[in-house]
Amino acid sequence: MSVPVFIGDELTGAGFRLAGLKVVESPAENLEADFRRALEGAPLVIITARAAASLPRSLVQAAVRRARPPVAIVPEAVGGPPLPDVEREVRAALGVES
Repeated sequence: MSVPVFIGDELTGAGFRLAGLKVVESPAENLEADFRRALEGAPLVIITARAAASLPRSLVQAAVRRARPPVAIVPEAVGGPPLPDVEREVRAALGVES
């Protein structure tokens, strides 16, 4: 049985390892090959935003659109870009800003 794969930094990977995922901490020169390998054999691929930004944009977009396996792009545990304020965005979209 294959297991989901996490690709990213060591600290974020520690949490995913505890959840039972295979963790791949790729050096930059192997990142694309490891991502392609995960797409071929894993039932789910989770990759950090920083790692995804290091890959060709067309490769990541195609993988996300194909959704086989599903690909989730997640923020790093520490030091990643700030997360969007989803509540504010929803309120603005609904026209009920407070």
